Amino acid sequence: MSLLTLLPAPTYAYAPDAWLEQHSTIRVGVPNQLQPLIYETENGVAGLDVDLLKQFTAAMDVELVWTPCGQWQECLEAISNKEIDILTSVSYSVERNQSMDFTQSYWSMPWAALTMDSTIRAGSSLRTSELHGQRVAVVKGYSIESQLVNTGRIEVVSVSDIDEGIDRLRNRMVDSYVDSLPILVDELQEYPLPGSKLSVLDSTQGNALYLAVRDDWQPLVTILNRGINSLTPQQRDALKRKWYGYELEQGWSDEELLELGMKIGSVVLLVILSFGIWNSRLRKEIKARKAAERHIRHIATHDELTGLPNRNLMQDRLEQSLRQSERTQKPFSVLFLDLDGFKQINDDFGHNYGDELLVQASQRMKTLLRRSDTVCRHGGDEFVVILPTAVAVGSALAVARKLVVQLAKPYKVKKQQLEVSVSIGVAMYPAHGTDVDKLLRSADKAMYAAKAAGKNDVRLASTDG
Repeated sequence: MSLLTLLPAPTYAYAPDAWLEQHSTIRVGVPNQLQPLIYETENGVAGLDVDLLKQFTAAMDVELVWTPCGQWQECLEAISNKEIDILTSVSYSVERNQSMDFTQSYWSMPWAALTMDSTIRAGSSLRTSELHGQRVAVVKGYSIESQLVNTGRIEVVSVSDIDEGIDRLRNRMVDSYVDSLPILVDELQEYPLPGSKLSVLDSTQGNALYLAVRDDWQPLVTILNRGINSLTPQQRDALKRKWYGYELEQGWSDEELLELGMKIGSVVLLVILSFGIWNSRLRKEIKARKAAERHIRHIATHDELTGLPNRNLMQDRLEQSLRQSERTQKPFSVLFLDLDGFKQINDDFGHNYGDELLVQASQRMKTLLRRSDTVCRHGGDEFVVILPTAVAVGSALAVARKLVVQLAKPYKVKKQQLEVSVSIGVAMYPAHGTDVDKLLRSADKAMYAAKAAGKNDVRLASTDG
């Protein structure tokens, strides 16, 4: 019997299909470094969970919006805070069930340990008790973390992601690194770690994986369960072959686990023997090149001083919001901001002070806005904020007034206390424009109206253009 069948049946106001008609967009969290389950590529998102979720929702008239949510712990917080609607590959726990709902299990994957311990045979099945007395790195927020802590005999070291975990292992700062087997296999196939041993962990809970759903969207759980049940054995086999090429089902015998581990261990050992030190250097070069490519892409789309999206990325985000609003027939909001008194600070104290104030103001704006919102530097001391979920004028004005109050608080720059205010213009799609240029002009014109009225204020764009 599934763990979730023991829970009492929830009640909700109306049938799932009727609920779905009111929710045409579903935000799916995309954590960092969860290959090959779900990850971002230059052409969108990919991974086993992506293919599965598309299968589960194939019969639904919904748009899946793939939403980056950061490290794993941040993604758990994001669904608890309703900043995303679905998170994939989540292990069930009573604690998590307090802030999110769960579908039935749709897949299962074992935990595995990567170690540099020469006494452990590669590919063997490893008992948790064999980790006693060790320093074991685990990604913060993983369900296995509490299981290892509760043994009372393992020193658990929380890390932010797999890169940090393996770096600690390579530098002998920990004795083992524990992660999901397919994630470790994917990492080792791309970046072999000379001298490492990979073993499947037995006697651990959490192999069954669920879709976590925000706790106020319970009808979606029922709808997704239909999709999970509709997946045929042939479809499951095809996905296994596509992403793994080895079995990931529950109920393995010790012999099957050992055979799987030996296959993985043999692949890693072969690569190690073939490439050795040369491949270790190559891995560093590959990572350096990828980091450089990411840096170049970041420079092309972000402001160098503040790190905020620049005009290029702003244009792209606005066009995305327009397309989404055209499909959903829901409005969204654009804010145009200009700092009052900023030129005087540059004149009185110099551009170094002005630059630091801009950085602090940018960070302040980011903390005041939601994860789904975008704040961009338009140029100089001008900023644009895109509020894709602010469908009502009142909501947009409330955000703008909050920014006016918070941005007017003093800034401490090199022991100087500096003050600026902000004037904000608010435009709504489609009332004040049905294309990017018109929306920005409307918001910009409203911002100048706020300045003309005495600054440090908010004005709504007029519908007469």
